[in-house]
Amino acid sequence: MSLNSSTISASKWREFGLLALCYALALLLPFLVEVWKGYSGVYYLYDSRNPYILNTLLIAALFSLGLAWVTMHAGRLQRFVFALLLLPLTLLGTLALVHVALYDAPISVGAVDALLGTDLHEAKEYLSFHWNRGMTLSVAGYGALYIAAVFWAWRGLSPGRPRAATHVLAWSALAALALSAYRFPAIAAYNLKSFEQRPLWSRAAELNRQLPSIRILHDVGNWLAYRQWLEETQQVRAGHDFGAVLGDASRPRTLVLVIGESLRRDRMSLYGYSRPTTPRLDARRKQILAFDGAISPSNQTVPSVTKMLTPATIQEPDRFLTEPSILAAAKKAGYRTYWLSNQGRVGQFDSLISLIAHDAETTVFTNTEFYGTVYDEALLRPLEAALSEPYPHKLIVLHTLGSHQSYRNRYPSEKAVFRTQDYVGEVPDEEQASILAEYDNSVRYTDEVLDGVLRKLESRPGSILLYVSDHGERLYEKDVNTCGHGFPEPMRSEFDIPYFLWC
Repeated sequence: MSLNSSTISASKWREFGLLALCYALALLLPFLVEVWKGYSGVYYLYDSRNPYILNTLLIAALFSLGLAWVTMHAGRLQRFVFALLLLPLTLLGTLALVHVALYDAPISVGAVDALLGTDLHEAKEYLSFHWNRGMTLSVAGYGALYIAAVFWAWRGLSPGRPRAATHVLAWSALAALALSAYRFPAIAAYNLKSFEQRPLWSRAAELNRQLPSIRILHDVGNWLAYRQWLEETQQVRAGHDFGAVLGDASRPRTLVLVIGESLRRDRMSLYGYSRPTTPRLDARRKQILAFDGAISPSNQTVPSVTKMLTPATIQEPDRFLTEPSILAAAKKAGYRTYWLSNQGRVGQFDSLISLIAHDAETTVFTNTEFYGTVYDEALLRPLEAALSEPYPHKLIVLHTLGSHQSYRNRYPSEKAVFRTQDYVGEVPDEEQASILAEYDNSVRYTDEVLDGVLRKLESRPGSILLYVSDHGERLYEKDVNTCGHGFPEPMRSEFDIPYFLWC
């Protein structure tokens, strides 16, 4: 009898372990792909600076063991419960992997916004055009995993509750993993960072959000909150009247405002830079009025763009939350308004810009996040569609990704003209030389995109294009070993921007 009891207990323990393994695979596959693709930026499992991988593995183990425990306690329904619990993990994991295959980026709230904001016909058309082998492997792989796991459960799981020994082992494993999450100082610091004065549910959500499948649910919640915030804020802004009127209604006008990203004036050959970063604009020099000395109101995108397009000022930076933008004024004056963006719609910073975007009657977002490699030329197609609409007066805003870090992701590799060796000697090391080459290549690609826009406008009488960058960029100048923008102690290069008119 004792041997039989021991055999049953061992069998139940094996079942418990296999259940946990199935749940863990469903949870971890997208995360492991993200690590393999380098999205997490983590390379050392026990590096005290990067506890991300180990922390996530521990959380997945706790989650998987917990689901296995619930399944084992479902009695005669455990096979059905297993299939039911594994299904959403499979669907969410498949969605996360399909997004990686489609955009080469981890899924985020921006992707959720694009998904929930698209009708079924549009989604079907888009997927049929962009479907690739990676997406097929993602769907087939997760589908095979689910079918194999459910088949095993129907054949291998024996009905009945686990014995006391299995309870002890399961609870011991859960307790050991829970304690180990705080055994390593680096993980403890990571878990506790910024958690002070936050409710328990918020802390748990922050930890679980590391798993892509769970992150999707978190992002859906963020998206719902964003939509509510957007609706409430738009209602507040709707009552404002600029008193704008249309001047000469008999003349057709197409006004195109291009908002660049992180482009500094002195890296453009149009403004005298020694390298040919803007050859196409240079060839149009007689058609262009380039203003020298333009200064951005900020070295960050949101405070800069909000002050450019709304009544917000340095003294009153929040006025854009209660007063509409120039798009609303143009609409009141009889212009058809468009916001075509290659930046994200929803996120910590994108949401504030999208508030302005929604002042337009037509909004198109070609990108879901910075991580992906959707190039600015993607804006040319919706621009062509906007230009073809039968409205005599149009204001079209193009919001580009321009030269936002990482610079090498802003242009196709085959478009690279400048090489690292061209910059050796200008900066202390080869890595910095490579970054300068990438930045100049991004500027040259912007030149190509702008030329594409201008070629579409040339055949349309009454067309005007105004280009302005949101801010500049720091590029290792003056013995400062930093690159980027938004620094608390900014440099002049973060504010010097191009500002030119074509007509």
